[in-house]
Amino acid sequence: MIDTPYLHRHSSDPNLWIFNGYYYNGMPLVWQQGPFIHNYLQRINQTIEGALQDHASIMAVRVDLRLPLQFDWMAQPDWRPLFSRFIASLKAKIKARQAQAMRDGKRFHPTKLNFVWTREFGQSGRPHYHCALFFNKQTFRGLGEFNPYSGSLYGMISSAWASALGLDEHLADGLVSIPRNAIYRIRRGERYDDLFRRLSYFAKLASKLFGSGSHNFGASRTPSS
Repeated sequence: MIDTPYLHRHSSDPNLWIFNGYYYNGMPLVWQQGPFIHNYLQRINQTIEGALQDHASIMAVRVDLRLPLQFDWMAQPDWRPLFSRFIASLKAKIKARQAQAMRDGKRFHPTKLNFVWTREFGQSGRPHYHCALFFNKQTFRGLGEFNPYSGSLYGMISSAWASALGLDEHLADGLVSIPRNAIYRIRRGERYDDLFRRLSYFAKLASKLFGSGSHNFGASRTPSS
């Protein structure tokens, strides 16, 4: 398959460039989902590179986050978007886990939390979120028990989403889902083509709402961004 990419500006946002092609920097895309937003592909790549700068070996986890039916997403304050609240809560839970381990005299490998996310809209017109979370592989070896009360990494993710939504943990149960083959483990210096291809879905042009005054995509800050 010959790659013949080309770029043109987005009609609703001239800061965004639309990308048509099968590869980005030599890495395959989920081309069936194209066209893509070139800016988002860049940020995905920068985020993976940044995580590998922070840690010699990383674990990337794909997570899907949904909203309860009664949740009024349009009424959320712009000064602290929903996904930002989720990340802040998850960071606090990891920090608390580290402090508890130190009090117990146990070893805890610190981790920086890198992330990339996208917001999409289904036929109902309601949004949902896809994200990838990047951890030091020495800190977490997996998601652990799929129970929001277990204290596992999955439990912390579920609890953090409940906190972002302002819900009790039991009310948020079921709003966090982990897709198949969700975990990628990569060492610094290794290629990450499979992970990038998976995350290129986040950059697809379709299913996003433009001109609403809020963001469809975001990522943690890296030295190159």
